[in-house]
Amino acid sequence: MTYTSAYHEETSSLESCASEAHRRLSMKHAVQLVLNLTKILHYMRPMFSSMPTHPKNLELLEPFPDLPVEIIMHILEEAACLDRQTARIVSLVSSWARKLALPYLFSTLVYRNTPFTPGRQASKSSMQERKVHPKIPHYVQRFVRNLWSESIGIYTPSSEIEFFQSFPNVESLALPSPSLRSLHMAIQAQAQSIDRQSSDPCLVSPACLRSITMITHTFRYDWHFLVGQRLPGSNGGMVLDQITHLRILDMQISTYSPHAHLQKLTHIALPFLDLGNSPNQTTLRLPEGLLQHPTLQIVVLTIDERKFLGNPWYHIGRYSAAGARGEGLSSPRDNFRKLVAWAREKDARVHVVLSPRISQDVRAEWEAASRGGMDIWQIAAKSRTDETYGMNLPAVYPQPIKC
Repeated sequence: MTYTSAYHEETSSLESCASEAHRRLSMKHAVQLVLNLTKILHYMRPMFSSMPTHPKNLELLEPFPDLPVEIIMHILEEAACLDRQTARIVSLVSSWARKLALPYLFSTLVYRNTPFTPGRQASKSSMQERKVHPKIPHYVQRFVRNLWSESIGIYTPSSEIEFFQSFPNVESLALPSPSLRSLHMAIQAQAQSIDRQSSDPCLVSPACLRSITMITHTFRYDWHFLVGQRLPGSNGGMVLDQITHLRILDMQISTYSPHAHLQKLTHIALPFLDLGNSPNQTTLRLPEGLLQHPTLQIVVLTIDERKFLGNPWYHIGRYSAAGARGEGLSSPRDNFRKLVAWAREKDARVHVVLSPRISQDVRAEWEAASRGGMDIWQIAAKSRTDETYGMNLPAVYPQPIKC
C-alpha cells in the first residue's frame, strides 16, 4: 500500500469518525481524532511538498475532517493545552495552528545551566559560567507564565535584570535568594522608562506575579530590597502585597520565612523541620509567627522521600524515648502516617506531604505542576481526604550500607 492510499484510507476513516464525534463523542475523543490527523500530516509533509499542485491533488489532500473551522480550532487548542509534546505537534500543523499552540508551548520556561541539587551551594566558578542569560525571542516572552531560573544574580546582575524584564506576564517565579536583588533592580529600571499612561496592569514585570518558589535557603536581608517597593505606574501597588503562594525548598542553613512581609499570603510550603524528633513532643517547629498570619489558609510541610527513607536521623523510632524501650515506630509507612496525624493535631491547616518523591527531583515536580499537573497545594488537599496517601512507602527501612 502506498503512502498516498494509506493517507486516503486513514482520512476517510477519520472523516466518518469526525461526523459522529461532532454529534455524540466527548471532547477527549475529538481531541484524539485531530491529533491522529495532525501526526499523519506532520510525518507525510515532505511527500506533500513534492506532489504537483493539481486541483484534484489539492482536493485529495484536504487536511481536516468535515467539521466547522471554529470546532477544529477549539479542538486543536484543547489538544495543545494537554501537554507540551501535544502542543508541539499542533504547532507543526500550520501557521494558524502554531498561533493557537504557542501560549501553551511556551507557558513554562526552565532556565538551568547545571544539574540542580537542593541544598547544594554553587561554587564561584560554576556561577561565573552563568554570565549570559539566553536570548528569548520577543514573540515568546509574553507567553511565559511560569519561570524557573537558577542563575545567581550576584555575579550576573545586568544580564539577570534584563532577563526578568523580558517576562511581563509571569505569575509563578522560582529563583535563588541572591536573585531577589536583581528582581528589585529590574523593577527599578522599568520605573525609569515605563509609560505611566499605560492602562495595562501586566505590562510591567512582575505585575502579574502571585507565587514565589525559593530554590535556596533565604535570609532576612535578601528580602529587604523588595520590602516597601511599589510597581511602576500611577496605580502600582506593593510588589510583595500581591504574593499569595510561597514555597521554600531549602531551610538547612536558614529557617527564615518572609511571611510577615506578605500581607495576602494564603498558602505556604516549607521543609518539615522536626524530622528525627519524637512525634510525642508538644510543639511543632515553624517559623516564628507563621500560624498567627491573618490570611494564611494552608501550611504544607514537605518531606523529601529519598532522605526520609535513607537518612538514619529521620527514623523516629531510633531516637524517641519510646524507641529506646523498643516500642518506637520502625516502619517508614507508620512513621509518615504518625507525622501526618500529629501535625494535624497541632493545627488543622498543617498538611504533611512527600515532596519531592523518590522518582523525581523538585525542579521536575515544579515543572510538571506548571504544565497542568497537580501542584503541591492540590496534593496536600487530596492527601487530607485520601486515607491511602503514604501507604505505598515500604513497611521497613532499608538496611544501611556497611563500608
